[in-house]
Amino acid sequence: MRRVIAVLGLVSLVSSGCVVEVPAPDGPIAEAPPAGDPPETGDAAPERAMERAIFDMVNRERQERGLSPLAWDEELAQRARQWSADMAAAGRLEHQDAQDMQEAVDGYTALGENIFQSSAPVAAGRVHVGWMRSEGHRVNVLEPGFDRLGVGVVCDESGEVWATQRFGRTAGTDRPDLDRDAPPEEPVVADAEQGPACPNRLPSG
Repeated sequence: MRRVIAVLGLVSLVSSGCVVEVPAPDGPIAEAPPAGDPPETGDAAPERAMERAIFDMVNRERQERGLSPLAWDEELAQRARQWSADMAAAGRLEHQDAQDMQEAVDGYTALGENIFQSSAPVAAGRVHVGWMRSEGHRVNVLEPGFDRLGVGVVCDESGEVWATQRFGRTAGTDRPDLDRDAPPEEPVVADAEQGPACPNRLPSG
């Protein structure tokens, strides 16, 4: 457990949530993909189950603070899963290039990203609380101007966990303008030990 806690602390120090405001195109703004349904709570795939748990935790935190919930966006989730897989393959925690984020999707006026890595399996709550305890990540989770969220989790064969949240502000949304001031850390309503986890593939002993 000490190893996991140390890794989470390092993640909080070396990464922060990032936001990319998408420049307005010369022509009409494309419509964002329609909102979709998050993975089922009983999904047998641990990655999908963790994604759903994290999504629900985000909306509980927002409800606690009087913010509108985020709708699930499968397009953003697919991008988040791919980025988690790319980080796992490279063995490196880093944000996606801002230009690549802008070119990946249409219909959004702003995009945000949170990333996470742990060297051992952890509960979905540990991922979420790690983001909530980090100022830069918390700004994205509680950004009143976002209206969409996709989550992508990868359980590496070595036992590592890689996760990405991709937030979106759709063109034409009635949400408030982006507010990048850091909200207070408390209250965090989620439990760090709550929720599904990646399978433990590390050798015992």
